[in-house]
Amino acid sequence: MAVELDGKVNMRGSAGPGATVRVFADPKRLKIVSGNDLVGDWERSEVGIVALHDGFSIRAEGEEFTLVTEDDVAFAEEFGIVAVSPRLARKMAARHNPEAVESKPVPIEISSNLAAIGFAVAGALVVLGGVLLNMSPAEEVSRFGEFESSGSEFWVAFVVGGALMVAAAFVMSIGTPVSRLVATVALFAVVAMFVWTVSTTEANSGELTAYGFIAGGVVVGVAVLVAGSLRSRDF
Repeated sequence: MAVELDGKVNMRGSAGPGATVRVFADPKRLKIVSGNDLVGDWERSEVGIVALHDGFSIRAEGEEFTLVTEDDVAFAEEFGIVAVSPRLARKMAARHNPEAVESKPVPIEISSNLAAIGFAVAGALVVLGGVLLNMSPAEEVSRFGEFESSGSEFWVAFVVGGALMVAAAFVMSIGTPVSRLVATVALFAVVAMFVWTVSTTEANSGELTAYGFIAGGVVVGVAVLVAGSLRSRDF
């Protein structure tokens, strides 16, 4: 087996791009030519070669230089170089396995439950709002002689709705395919109850804080869904 390659040679300690050379290697000899000038012609047994990160360090007849070829894999295989750099090892693997394409390592995606945590917090806020509604005075208020019921009587609905949102967050965390649907339905139920309660009842001063927590839970829940924080495995 023999190889003939283009390359660059740099003598040890010199800087710059190096001299353009033609490399000839066969089972017996290594010959390097630069234009019409002979850089060296050595018996294979007289040459010491070490693989570098880029190219090779070659020692012959007391001189040392670096050689970078157009096909370092072919050069390394011709000389049976076993100790190679990681870069050259990857190139060798790709040469012998055409399906392996040299590329940057793909970072491993770390599973995140941030969406589930956010939705669970939203549900907890709704539950807290429902509890505060239950603790507020269930007084009736009048407007122009007509009496309207207080929103505190609906506290159970909000506690149940918030609990459903927390349950939906758990479904997200385990990656169930219908998690987005479950979360959307639970949030829609809470939003519908909140809008209906606010529009049909007269809130007293003690209920404003409770409504604030419920509204906060709704906002956080909507933000989680609309922002697309749910990963594809959660859909």
